[in-house]
Amino acid sequence: MNSEKQLKDHTIQQWNTTPCGSANVEPLLEPGSLEFFDAFRKIQYESTDPWMKELIPFALGKDKKVLEIGFGMGTDLLTWRLEGAEVYGIDLTPEHYRLATLNFKTHNQPAHLQIADAAHIPFPSESFDICYSHGVLHHTPDTVRCISEAYRVLKPGGQLIFSMYRTYSAFHLVAKLLVEGVCQGKLKQLGYRGLLATLEKGADGIHIKPLVKTYTIRALQRMLSDFSQVRFKVGHFKREHLSKFGWLCPKFLEKPLERWLGWYLVAYATK
Repeated sequence: MNSEKQLKDHTIQQWNTTPCGSANVEPLLEPGSLEFFDAFRKIQYESTDPWMKELIPFALGKDKKVLEIGFGMGTDLLTWRLEGAEVYGIDLTPEHYRLATLNFKTHNQPAHLQIADAAHIPFPSESFDICYSHGVLHHTPDTVRCISEAYRVLKPGGQLIFSMYRTYSAFHLVAKLLVEGVCQGKLKQLGYRGLLATLEKGADGIHIKPLVKTYTIRALQRMLSDFSQVRFKVGHFKREHLSKFGWLCPKFLEKPLERWLGWYLVAYATK
């Protein structure tokens, strides 16, 4: 059994080596340049994750204090800022901190960034109107603790908005478990945890093995029981998530099927 420190060390190794989303950007662009950051922002919101502009209420941040837990290269936090928010961010990975700092600097935008663990958020209680996290809290062994910390630093009436990988999704059940895991033999070779680790670009499930978990609505409801109101939405489904069976799904059905087969579970919880 890996210790908590070992699991977090794998996380840092993963994203120090392959910063989140960097592999999607044209390799000829200079990492850390304005063109690099703008290219990734365009790719994320228009190609890989267009659902985010629909399900993440960035405009809600206008004139509010927003904390992002796990800011990566700073793409979403910059979007909150451009919508008028006063932005703060924490991340466990030094390379993310370096790149996100450059991202804000090249865009001439202010941000309060620091390297910190979401299980111990370094801000006083009731500091923020919104706590936000995209695709981060399923990588930590401290998920419950992180949610408790987010609750603590939210003002009364504040919102925690976050996304997690969804257990009952086409990508998890078909592409990873059935096709890669069973048909290609990777489940036997790597084990379930190793197989899920390979979801992240650059991870081989052996030497680089970040923790990856998936969640159901019921599991998140239990974790969010302290919040006064909780609702969920599902996003991100492409027929490629059905792997070799994708040809059975016409392109026009991707959007209608998203709420049933989508890869991301988005939670909106009010304190």
